[in-house]
Amino acid sequence: MKKIVGYGEVLLRLTPQNHGSLLEQSDTLQMAFAGAEANIIADLALLGHPTQFVTAFPNNPLGRSANHFLQQFGIVTNTISWQDGRIGTYYIEHGTSLRGSRVTYDRQNAVVTNTEFSQKTWEAIFSTASYFILTGITPALSQVCRDNIAIALQAAKNQGMKVVFDLNFRRTLWEKEAARRSFTSILPYVDILIGNIGSAADVFDIHTDTITDYESLITATNKATSGLEDLGDFEAIAMTLRLQQSANENILGGMLNIDGDSFFSKRLSTQIIDRLGGGDAFAAALVHGLIKNWKPDTIVDFATAAFAVTQTLKGDINYTSEQDLKEIASGNIKGHVKR
Repeated sequence: MKKIVGYGEVLLRLTPQNHGSLLEQSDTLQMAFAGAEANIIADLALLGHPTQFVTAFPNNPLGRSANHFLQQFGIVTNTISWQDGRIGTYYIEHGTSLRGSRVTYDRQNAVVTNTEFSQKTWEAIFSTASYFILTGITPALSQVCRDNIAIALQAAKNQGMKVVFDLNFRRTLWEKEAARRSFTSILPYVDILIGNIGSAADVFDIHTDTITDYESLITATNKATSGLEDLGDFEAIAMTLRLQQSANENILGGMLNIDGDSFFSKRLSTQIIDRLGGGDAFAAALVHGLIKNWKPDTIVDFATAAFAVTQTLKGDINYTSEQDLKEIASGNIKGHVKR
């Protein structure tokens, strides 16, 4: 098995110890690490894939702790660059009922934003790799990151690798015009595109009708997918679906468009505990199914199960086994005690 490589930022994740509390009312924070590409790579490692992550850490206890976070999953970290500086941080206030979750970033000038990786480095990393994982968050961080991505994408294509790109757009990191320019330069290299109706509208002005129920969400997803198809020569486009009834009551689903046909998953009514990491789990499970050469309907049900179940766990990582995900994907969602 060739390895799967990701590139991006790993951040220090701080959350009020009392789940659901606001920062203003908290004096104890729980520490962890996360990041979109790192989450995907960790989930893939837990599903049994050889993985490697490319990033930069500060040469201090926080950087070493972040490195240990990756290594605990078996992720290869021998190309991580160690620099003087800081690690990015984000704070999560988990929402409930009427109050949505809120993320506060403190990530400017993190060492990953000014660390260059040469063409020679990327070529060496990719010489034994099959997939390259990237999201729309990393190009938002700096021009250095965008330059690294351009070099990496060309090296990946030269090696015949598959490029997976999640359209993740963060309004707090950059303007949509800058995101559109960057994403447009990335898409010609992309084989598997992942997104949702929100990212399609925000970045590419692919707007859909008002969502009133799950059926209209399916219609909107089909429309958004048709618009995204015109932006590149993709082997597959996958979309997550979310009908939000409250902060912690959602109906979730997925769609996989492959060979011109769209396959929609079973819809899963989900009680949200921790929303972050769900889309990353969807991406990892999607890649897992593609590598396994499963049928499209099996892949999208499996990816949606990962999307949903991860949001019932605290933290960004999906620790659920392949077998348990298959059970959920097959419709076994009664929550019976396993003895």
